[in-house]
Amino acid sequence: MVGKLAVSFCERQAGESCLCIDLWSYPDGTCNLVVSAMIGLVDHELAFPCAPYQLDLVTSGQPLRIIRDEGSIVVDWCDGEVRAKYTSHMSGRCFRQCIALEEYRNAVDLLMTGTVGYLA
Repeated sequence: MVGKLAVSFCERQAGESCLCIDLWSYPDGTCNLVVSAMIGLVDHELAFPCAPYQLDLVTSGQPLRIIRDEGSIVVDWCDGEVRAKYTSHMSGRCFRQCIALEEYRNAVDLLMTGTVGYLA
């Protein structure tokens, strides 16, 4: 099954550790929250399968927690922004990223309606 990149939230800067979050949509209505953590020159990528409604619940104050053997992610809402915290079980490091609430809502609304294409 071929997915479409709905949105990419990334604050990558040369030489710094960073976290990129991509939301991918699939024809069956599912999606993947993909995290890419850059540690020096090494990129760790992990996909967390989820449903659009789970991402939507974050804006209602219900955190999204997904745990896999390789790592875990918590996405929650606080003080007008969405916060993502990815913990790599491979390296033991944590990465955080804040996303503007309006940008997050726009992306999730498109996932919920099935109208996706690359946003930014």
